[in-house]
Amino acid sequence: MKRTGLHFLIGLLLALRAWGAEPAVSFEQRIGADLPLTLSFRDTDGKVRPLDAWFHHKKPVVLWLGYAGCAQLCSVTSNGMVTALRQLGPSAGQDYDVIMLSIDPAETPAEAAANRAEALGQYGRETAAAGWHYLTGDRAAIAQVAETVGFHFRYDERLRQYVHPTGFLVATPEGKVSTYFLGVDFAPARIADALSKARRNGLGEKVADFALACFRGDGIGGRYGRISWLGLACGVTGTVLALGLGVGRMLWQERRARSGVRKERG
Repeated sequence: MKRTGLHFLIGLLLALRAWGAEPAVSFEQRIGADLPLTLSFRDTDGKVRPLDAWFHHKKPVVLWLGYAGCAQLCSVTSNGMVTALRQLGPSAGQDYDVIMLSIDPAETPAEAAANRAEALGQYGRETAAAGWHYLTGDRAAIAQVAETVGFHFRYDERLRQYVHPTGFLVATPEGKVSTYFLGVDFAPARIADALSKARRNGLGEKVADFALACFRGDGIGGRYGRISWLGLACGVTGTVLALGLGVGRMLWQERRARSGVRKERG
């Protein structure tokens, strides 16, 4: 039993070390980067146009990257974003636009339309439809936008899912990256400030780069990623050790009780 527990503990620690050593995904903040506005994408009607067509050069843009077939945090992230935007005085479609860009080149306009409709329904303002877009595109175009904004993701062949960071960003009317929002819970006041700054073509500041990884936990990126995994490893290790000590104590007490019974019989 002791050897089994020791082997389990060693295996667990090695797995955690391998799992967290090199985070697979991250959202690298590239404030000031120029979006490749000449790249072509499809809207929910299937029309192909350059990305520039959805930038009106008067309004800032909220840019979200994810995909409709995501099994985990994509919906949580988009719901958090929409919930926060709904609390703002400024309205999508009037004061700023929203672009939801799929990272899955196989995603169809029909899937995009369903995802867009769900987001618009949650947002609940009629004026938003004109300025709320869900775009799909080919692999090369998606990769170029993702690389420009520092959205590092990969496709897991075994799981048939994309592993990617969570969050969104705000861009200026001219297509320059202004402010990042990482994670799944967003402060409306900070978003309002970012939109106001971006509208004036201003740039925000970097935030603490702790981003969750969508689908599996092996992609916590940023400079706090290793600390997070160390904390997880310590927590799991402590739990295993506590359980081991508890079981060991119970076995010792049982053995001692049996020894006492044998002495009384002797």
